[in-house]
Amino acid sequence: MLYKKLKIEMTEMAGVRSSLRAMRFPKDNSKGDSTFCLNVVTIGKKDKALAKRLIKAGNEHAKFVRGIDVWIELYFQAGFMIELETYRIGIDTLSTSSSMHNELKNLIGVELAEQKQKDLSTKVYHRISKVSYQTLRKMYKERRNHKHPDWQIFCDFIETLPFFDIFIYPEFINTKDWS
Repeated sequence: MLYKKLKIEMTEMAGVRSSLRAMRFPKDNSKGDSTFCLNVVTIGKKDKALAKRLIKAGNEHAKFVRGIDVWIELYFQAGFMIELETYRIGIDTLSTSSSMHNELKNLIGVELAEQKQKDLSTKVYHRISKVSYQTLRKMYKERRNHKHPDWQIFCDFIETLPFFDIFIYPEFINTKDWS
């Protein structure tokens, strides 16, 4: 089988505190009700309501979410890499595995180029990227129902991120909110 499914995991997250503070600048900053203790963030009812309202109003109102970043580690094939490149804004790639510096290190010129193309359909790339929650929201909305199984895996992963139902997809119906 040529296809190897996407593997993805979050390695870090940052920016929630600063983003929530920035969210309140146009409004009354004193009404913020979230708490921060070491690495534990508890988003208050007022902050949650305002964040959801701004996000639903569109990117021009939800620009504070650009400040929330996650670092993700991915293993994927070239086909998914090409589709992922659609989302260059809001994604910073820190590094990607390199065959040129590993198994092809003694090759140059056309021989190097030909070897890099060989077995491209089965090669798995390893990458660490930093992605903003605003970009993750865009990706989730545009790719949730995509036919490619790697997009399904990616969107399933997005649903597991902290504060998904507030900062990425406040329209998401959570059964916990029904009681």
